[in-house]
Amino acid sequence: MADRPPIAVNFRRRAKFKKNTDEAAKRGITAISFKGAPGEEDQKFDLSDVAVRRPQFATAFCLFLEKETTGNSKATRGKLDEYLRNFIEFLDSYEATFGVPTTELSQLATATMRNYGDWLDGNRYVGSTLKLSDNTKNTRYNFVKRFVKYCQSTDHWRDEIPKSIVFRRPWVAKLKPPSSRNSLSIIDIKSLRKACKAVIDCARVELDRATRVVNDATIRVPDLYLTTSVVPFHDPQVRLKAAAQAFEVNRLSGSFRTSMRGLARALRKPYGETSAMISQLYFTTETLLPFMVLTGLATCFNATGLVKLRRENVKRGIGILGDERIFVIGEKPRAGRNQRRSFPVDSDDPYSVASLLDTVVTHTEPLRRHVDPRYADSVFIAARTTGERPSGYFDGNNNTFSTLEVALSVFLKFHDLPHFTINDLRTIGADVASMMSEGEIKVQQIVLQHESIQTTMAHYQTEQAARARQEQLAHLMNERDRFISSGGRIDPRNKGASAGLYRAATPGFDCLDAMNSPIVGQRQGTLCSAYGKCFRCPRAVLFPTIVNAARLLQMYERFLQARDVINPARWIIEWAPQLRILTDFWLAIIPVHILADARALELPPVPSIE
Repeated sequence: MADRPPIAVNFRRRAKFKKNTDEAAKRGITAISFKGAPGEEDQKFDLSDVAVRRPQFATAFCLFLEKETTGNSKATRGKLDEYLRNFIEFLDSYEATFGVPTTELSQLATATMRNYGDWLDGNRYVGSTLKLSDNTKNTRYNFVKRFVKYCQSTDHWRDEIPKSIVFRRPWVAKLKPPSSRNSLSIIDIKSLRKACKAVIDCARVELDRATRVVNDATIRVPDLYLTTSVVPFHDPQVRLKAAAQAFEVNRLSGSFRTSMRGLARALRKPYGETSAMISQLYFTTETLLPFMVLTGLATCFNATGLVKLRRENVKRGIGILGDERIFVIGEKPRAGRNQRRSFPVDSDDPYSVASLLDTVVTHTEPLRRHVDPRYADSVFIAARTTGERPSGYFDGNNNTFSTLEVALSVFLKFHDLPHFTINDLRTIGADVASMMSEGEIKVQQIVLQHESIQTTMAHYQTEQAARARQEQLAHLMNERDRFISSGGRIDPRNKGASAGLYRAATPGFDCLDAMNSPIVGQRQGTLCSAYGKCFRCPRAVLFPTIVNAARLLQMYERFLQARDVINPARWIIEWAPQLRILTDFWLAIIPVHILADARALELPPVPSIE
């Protein structure tokens, strides 16, 4: 069979598409190519094997693919190619089983589509052994349905393919509750931040050193074109500065090795390779990734908003309280509005959002002269160690590049961290907000900037957040029971804020295990209600804050009042030891300046001892 010419398309649909469709159909197209985004290979689909027996199917699919998926991701186009081949497999089996020819589009009929539905159902009488979910069946069948309707609407095949074809009704898929998104535990988040900070520290040191060398006028670089010897480049600083100058000319690729022979010889082992030199001079995906991760955790932007962050959307200004802040605006195309965040500018915190973005913008500036124009204003751009054009991390359809996900996977594997994606940073950040607010869903909604709380519950309901809300409910029920059983003497207004601790029965204290009180008369499994007896309890924990110190001083006054009215024998046996350990131990461990501030603090009164 003679070779038939392929057609190639770009991400933008051609203006004369309809005019060219008929011409392409007449020529019998059997292959189609899509131009890859910067840094990605072109994608080609060759249907010459399909065209051997069904040339019309091959040509029609090529034109259908161009019309349907121009601008879509590689994965989407690959799926459609897979669905077509599934349909061709069915047609082969259909012919072999019933002897009905299906080599031409005109031979498609209602019976064909009905039997394709049976094929997807796995019915053996059509030769099928498939076991597919209803959602998968709908996806594959709907593709064929769209393909047939496309052929019916195209001038070239309009008169050939029957318009009387009836399609079966969709399968009724079972509704599934929204699955939990990937998130991390507090320990994993801590480990992630620690790993990111370590890489950030090394990257800053390396980039600052390279910047000083490049800007040092005392370092003389020999003529890059005339120097053929490797000797002048033995000095690492000379080699680094020369590599920076060469990068400005040819990005250390292309004609570099033939036009700058001396430097080219110096950028080989054992002196240093080109990729290592580019990594010293500029941000690469590996060194830029931790900056992006920490920024994503703080902003809770989705992947598109994070990787498409532009310099014009990062501004400094004055907050409503008069403090200097950095304002960050991330795109959210699907919602039709932007995500907005603001953070304090803390010069003493090298890992604040302001410091991270300042570092990124400063050290990506040399790359902006080489980057594709559509990425010129992007915050996150990186050099390629192969010397190809620097780039951002998104394409024309708001899809992040696979290079970023690959780098993230390598980073997580190296630091022994659980897997997650760039888009999961939004969920993880929301989970942190949930933990800090003790499972308050409203806080998550505000952080994620959702219009309704139902959206937050449907799409960001992680297992950790759900479990935290369950524990919060159990805690509130026990707290209510404790309040009732103590006759209302427990002060319920100050909820414990210490991680992993319950507020003790006595205001000012936390408890290591409030559900297992050692005090006589307490019920195991419920919160301790032994008000005023935390001073001698071995599970009591006190953090020396001004508020807690003020609570101790209030309890001290209550003990003095009780001493005058309680039976002396009862006082000596039950309450005198509590007052003694309060004065001799608890008040003694609080710094003097905190006690002084606590005496000036006004708090709601605590209940009487009895």
